[in-house]
Amino acid sequence: MSWDDAWREGRTPWDAGQAAPPLVDLLASGALDGAKNALVPGCGGGWDVFAFAHARVRSVGLDVAESAAPVFARHRDEAKLDATRARLVVGDFFTFAPAERFDVIWDYTFLCALPPAWRARWAERMDTLLAPKGTLATLIFPATHPGPEYVGPPWPLHPDDVRALLLPRGFRELRMERPARSHPAREGKEWIALWSR
Repeated sequence: MSWDDAWREGRTPWDAGQAAPPLVDLLASGALDGAKNALVPGCGGGWDVFAFAHARVRSVGLDVAESAAPVFARHRDEAKLDATRARLVVGDFFTFAPAERFDVIWDYTFLCALPPAWRARWAERMDTLLAPKGTLATLIFPATHPGPEYVGPPWPLHPDDVRALLLPRGFRELRMERPARSHPAREGKEWIALWSR
């Protein structure tokens, strides 16, 4: 089943119906103060995009599934936001060519949804899309050790996997910790990390 089919048929068990609690806490902490624009790849229904917009950060959600667009629009209307503050681009992360780089990029359930063979390309794109002195915020999930019969996505991720992708590209690790809050059933399976260049 494709991502487009999943959204069209409403088979999206990963959609928690609200912004990720670690993102809400990160925005409330002031760690991302000063950011003017944010990118949320794999944004789906847009919850995390709207969290940035409510924090006065102009936000762009990117999703490959066209059928996610009406869901995003409905949620944006319910959140009383407009497209100047929270915008959806339907497109491929690997060919997306924005007019400007982003001060913040938020990755949650995006890297883990990509085939592991694409991870180096993910790091290269993050390097290209992030503005100088910008912040890449990654909520690393699912940090688990499944058995040999496991089939993703999501594909398991661990802090060292992300370090191995980003540190050789010149990113600096600013923070790596377990979040204080998670979506139900995801507790203990996440790490939040901030990276800069």
